[in-house]
Order: sequence, then C-alpha cells, then structure tokens
Amino acid sequence: RVKETSGWQQVFSSPRLDWEIERVALNAKVLGGALGDHDKMVAVASYHEIILWALQADGNGSEIGVFHLGVPVEALFFVGNQLIATSHTGKIGVWNAVTKHWQIQDVVPINSYDAAGTFLLLGCNNGSIYYV
Repeated sequence: RVKETSGWQQVFSSPRLDWEIERVALNAKVLGGALGDHDKMVAVASYHEIILWALQADGNGSEIGVFHLGVPVEALFFVGNQLIATSHTGKIGVWNAVTKHWQIQDVVPINSYDAAGTFLLLGCNNGSIYYV
C-alpha cells in the first residue's frame, strides 16, 4: 500500500512457492467477500494451478484455496467479487467470493476478453461473443 506520509509499505508476503509465478491478480475490495466488506484478495497462477489469499487490514493473509484449471492459465483477473482464470483452449474458471465455489466451464477457444463492471465478455474463434 502507499501512504502519503511514508510512501510504499509492504502489507502482505506470501509463503515461498515451489513454482514460478506467471500471473498475479489483485482485488482491492470485495463486497460480500469471504472476510466481510473490507476484503482484499490476491491470486497467483502458474501453469494450471491458482492460489488465492484473503488479506486483512492488519496485513495478515489466509489462504482461501488452491484451484486447478486443468490447462495453462493465460489470464487471471477479478471481475466484481469473482476471480476469473482463462485459457485460449476454451476453459474458464470462476471463483465466487459470495458462494465460495470454484467452477470450470468449457467454451470454444478464447481469442480475447474484456470486463466492464461485473460483465465478462469472451471473444471466441468461432465468431461468437460469450457473456459470463
């Protein structure tokens, strides 16, 4: 975090991982999240594995879970209170902070994506646009 009086300060440090981190996603506030309305969450991914932590105001963090997409993760980001992992192969994984469930869905291969508010649009190689 950054404070005007003292500059950048470390808030959280994850345990040392046995693999290289290829993707990182940060959500500064998750309404209705796992730890209440003041959640901060960070996720990291390497190959097909994703680890998600909830960060508390005092700097402590707790692991929410380890999730597997089954194929290489090529994009990792938050949309609203959901963590999204996508692969160009056509798999999308979603973790919802309210329901606390990880779900994987198959679509056709993904060429592009965009998020606006709580909407996720996937542009796929068959010319279709999927709304998730």
